[in-house]
Amino acid sequence: MKKCPSCGHETDQQEMRCPECGSFYSKIIELIEQEVAEEERQSVKGRCRRILNSDNKLHSIKFEFEQFKAGLTLQAKITLWVIFAFVFALMVIVL
Repeated sequence: MKKCPSCGHETDQQEMRCPECGSFYSKIIELIEQEVAEEERQSVKGRCRRILNSDNKLHSIKFEFEQFKAGLTLQAKITLWVIFAFVFALMVIVL
């Protein structure tokens, strides 16, 4: 039986929400919190926060860059290379 963390209603059905108050059962809440934490960890804000909170900022920047680079697909790497090459070519022409 599942017991609602909000109202205490017990049910033996496999529902995600309490039929009485509509709140999520604790397992669903844990899964949602894990998903939010993972999104925060992968976001730019999360990466910057880890860099700023670290003792060795240079090492942390290198680590985060390697993690970012490892997550890129080949198509994304080629796209970034083309963008940087185009910007470099524009800078050479202007100067």
